[in-house]
Amino acid sequence: MIPDKKQFGIIIGVTILLMLTYAAIFNWFNGLGGTGAHAEVYNHLFTTYWSLGVLIGGGVYLYFIWLITTSVQGETEEQPEMGVVPIERGNNKVAMAISIVITLFLLVLSDVTFDSIDFFEKYGEHTTEESFTIKVTGYQYYWTYEYDSGINYSSATGEALVIPVDVPVVIEVTTGDVFHSFALPEHRIKIDAIPGRTNTGWINADETGKYPIRCFELCGEFHADMIGELEVVQKDDFDAWHSAKLAGGVN
Repeated sequence: MIPDKKQFGIIIGVTILLMLTYAAIFNWFNGLGGTGAHAEVYNHLFTTYWSLGVLIGGGVYLYFIWLITTSVQGETEEQPEMGVVPIERGNNKVAMAISIVITLFLLVLSDVTFDSIDFFEKYGEHTTEESFTIKVTGYQYYWTYEYDSGINYSSATGEALVIPVDVPVVIEVTTGDVFHSFALPEHRIKIDAIPGRTNTGWINADETGKYPIRCFELCGEFHADMIGELEVVQKDDFDAWHSAKLAGGVN
């Protein structure tokens, strides 16, 4: 049955609304900002998934509109019956072409995804001679920061986690009590803190400034209070802070 003008108008309107929703969500995502190497890779991954998803979704909508606005010879409005072969529509070559296109899309998504995972996890490929390691331990409801030079302090005192700009820093995360999750939202980094286990990630901040640190795992009654701050400074300023910290005691 071919829809009348009112039904067809509703179908087109709904399709346009869906596409505008896609565009609005994409615009919202781009407005979230983000900084650093991880954010750049994550944004590229999201854009790839979103773009291919919109292309596939758009193709499905167009095919749906074609189906409801066309008919084939011999087609009736009778209801389907058990044992009666339904009228075949479409073209096998077109179906095969669509299957091939979707397969290619999935291969592209798989390649981009695995490249991103390697980027996030293989921190050894991105470290330099200036790199160092910070061990982060979560407690209810604060973080402790232990640099490989011996500096050790806590976010409970209100002090920020300080790192230099444009220097890859390895972060080893664990917990001293329950599950936590060390998150740097602006840098698109989240490392789970699991009892009895150390998870490793890394950060390469490309802009100076102060950024929030959050716990992204519900860890107790005062979970919302488990906040901190990351301060990214110039290399000379970091060296001066580091020397002063060592001179004043590692705790």
